[in-house]
Amino acid sequence: MDEIRYIHAADLHLDTPFRGLAQETGQGGRLARLLHDATFIAFERLIGCCEREKPDFLVLSGDIYNQEDHSVKAQLALRDGCLRLQRLGIPVFIAHGNHDPLSSRLTSVEWPENVVIFGAEPETRPLLRDGETLALIHGISHARPREGRNLARLFRRETGEDCFQLGVLHCAVQGEGAADRYAPCSLEDLVATGLDAWALGHVHERCILSEQPFIAYPGNTQGLHINETGPRGCLVVTARPHAGGWRCEAEFRALGPVEWEKLALDLEGVDHLDEVERRMAGALARLGEEAPPTCEAVMARVTLAGRTPLDAVLRRPDAAEDLAERLQHLAGDTPGIWLKDLRVETGPLTDTGELLRREDLLGETGRLALAMRESRQALHELADPALEPLFGHSRLRKALTAPDEQQLLALLDEAERLCVDLLEER
Repeated sequence: MDEIRYIHAADLHLDTPFRGLAQETGQGGRLARLLHDATFIAFERLIGCCEREKPDFLVLSGDIYNQEDHSVKAQLALRDGCLRLQRLGIPVFIAHGNHDPLSSRLTSVEWPENVVIFGAEPETRPLLRDGETLALIHGISHARPREGRNLARLFRRETGEDCFQLGVLHCAVQGEGAADRYAPCSLEDLVATGLDAWALGHVHERCILSEQPFIAYPGNTQGLHINETGPRGCLVVTARPHAGGWRCEAEFRALGPVEWEKLALDLEGVDHLDEVERRMAGALARLGEEAPPTCEAVMARVTLAGRTPLDAVLRRPDAAEDLAERLQHLAGDTPGIWLKDLRVETGPLTDTGELLRREDLLGETGRLALAMRESRQALHELADPALEPLFGHSRLRKALTAPDEQQLLALLDEAERLCVDLLEER
């Protein structure tokens, strides 16, 4: 049995528009253009990676493009990339997902001979080398946008075939992230098939669920929003014969040109705005220095925390805008650094012990807040009736999600801060 190398990518979401950000950054600016082209740049780099690495095959595990956009540009870009790989003799195996189900494909696109697009029922395709079967690739596509079946249970290992066998599936494995539950299955379902490895899609975070059999999500090739932080790309997987089976090793390759980052800055005791600016500029510059060479832009959310006498100043409506304007010079760096938004979660510089000893309205407020932090029952006795008109409304509750414990405590912190700011004598 020979060593096998393949590149695994998923959730390319070609032609995702980033509409809100493109408008905020101006239609003609560098960042707007980069955001518009980001998913295509990541795909171009994926094809370039295949050309350099020369794997035995490329596998794409769904959501290559967005069904809601019906993007002709995206589907033709996919075809052109596959044509480049055909010239090198690299097969491409594609399983469609919930964003690009079979029903959304353009029937007028003629796919190269090296492309296998799995249908709505399980299929098995051989990977041949010099006329011999090197591997068997099993796959299935979503037939419709909301696939609720457990597709993993439809897979079975081909008995009598002493070769590497890989499953390709766009699915939500139970317990992995908060992704929508399309084609739900369990890790046990995947293992029970007897396949040597699985190339999964749908979860945008890169993770390896099992080493043997090797079961992996590569994450998406380009982060789509602020909650998809860090480098994004693909996996280069090498499968080698081991103890009568196969052992896989995966290497990550960064592809996305735009990186999203969340940055927390502690301003405890800071009492000058120039120090705030200095810390923000230094922290953002370090993000650029630490970014991979593939990164052309960093979109950062900065959260300011800690107790500071600047709390009231930082919370003024124009504070974030002024600080962002002061940091615009970072956008000219390589990579360019943009402040997506600034969140102020600081608190006033107040002696908590002294506050709790005070015999006035502010002291009573502090004692009430402390009691609710120490007792979940006390928190809910006050919060639940206050929130009932909103989250108990027959129509609103269908669109809103009631806050969990952590969110309630965050609301309590904010309420206490407002009370201190409004009731304390200046």
